[in-house]
Amino acid sequence: MRLIKKAATGLLALSSIALVACQNETPGASDSAKSVYDTGKLRAVVLGDSLPMVQKDGDNYDGLSFVVLEAIRDQINVSPKKQDKEVSIEPVAANSAREGLDMIRSGSADIACGVAFTWQRQRTLTYTLPFSVGGVRLLAPDGVDGTPKSLNGKTIGAVKDSMAASVLAESVDDANFQFFDTPDQALAAVKDGSVEILGGDSLWLKANRAATAPDSSLVPDRPYARSGVGCVVADTTPHLLNISNLGIGRLLSGYINDDDGVRSAINTWIGTDSTVGLKDDQISAFFTIVLSTAAQFSPQS
Repeated sequence: MRLIKKAATGLLALSSIALVACQNETPGASDSAKSVYDTGKLRAVVLGDSLPMVQKDGDNYDGLSFVVLEAIRDQINVSPKKQDKEVSIEPVAANSAREGLDMIRSGSADIACGVAFTWQRQRTLTYTLPFSVGGVRLLAPDGVDGTPKSLNGKTIGAVKDSMAASVLAESVDDANFQFFDTPDQALAAVKDGSVEILGGDSLWLKANRAATAPDSSLVPDRPYARSGVGCVVADTTPHLLNISNLGIGRLLSGYINDDDGVRSAINTWIGTDSTVGLKDDQISAFFTIVLSTAAQFSPQS
C-alpha cells in the first residue's frame, strides 16, 4: 500500500490536468478526433513488445495498454457521434518513444497508452486519467543497491527519451549510460549480458525480470521518482480526450465494483498471478484515488 500512497502527488497533477482539459473544451472547437469516426480506426501507437503494457502474438496485440484502449474503443462506439461502422483499434508501430509521440503531434496517430507523465510532454500533448503508476528503479546484480554511490563507474541501460532515462541522468553523476530505442532492445541487452544494470519503470522491470535477469534485484527500495501513467492525445482532440477519460473511468470503476470481466482483464497483466504480482486491494485502492481525485476536479452542475 506504500506505493499507492506515495503516488498521490503525481496522480493529483495528472488527474487535475486531464479534468481541466476536459472543462476547457469549447463548442465547435477544431477536433481531428473526428477522423476516428470517419475512418472507423483508433490509431494507437505501439512501442515494442514488453510486459505489462504490450504483448504481441502474430498480428495481434494484448497487454494492459490494450485493455485500456479497448475500453476507450467501446466508449467511442456508444458515442452519438459514431458513424454506421464500428470503430476498431489500429496499432501503429513506432521505432522510438520520440517517434511515437511525434506521430500523435503530427496527426498520423490518435493515441498512445502506457505513457508516464512528465511536465515536458504535457506542454505539447494532453494526458488522460492515469490507469497505473510508475516509479524509476533499476534491475541490478548483487552488490548494487541502486543508490547513486553504488552506481559510480557503472554502465546503466535505459530506453531513450523515457522518463527513467531523464531522471537517472539527472540523479546519478558518475555513471555511464547506454540508451536503446525500444524497451525490447533494452531487455535484450540485459538478457545477453551486454548491459548489467537496467533503469526503467518499476512495473516494466518487475514484469520482465524473470525472463531477462532472474538473479537481479529491483533497487533501490524507494524509487528515484514516481509518476502517473496514462494515455496521451493531441491537444487538438478535446473530444477524444473526453471520451477516453469516460472509457478509463468506467474501466477503473468496474474493477473497484468487482466486475469479473474487468478484474480478469486487468489482473492478467498486473494482478497476483502475473509477473507484476499486485494484490486486488492495492489495485482497487489506486483506482479509487484516481476516481476520487477526478471527482474533485469535475465541473459542478
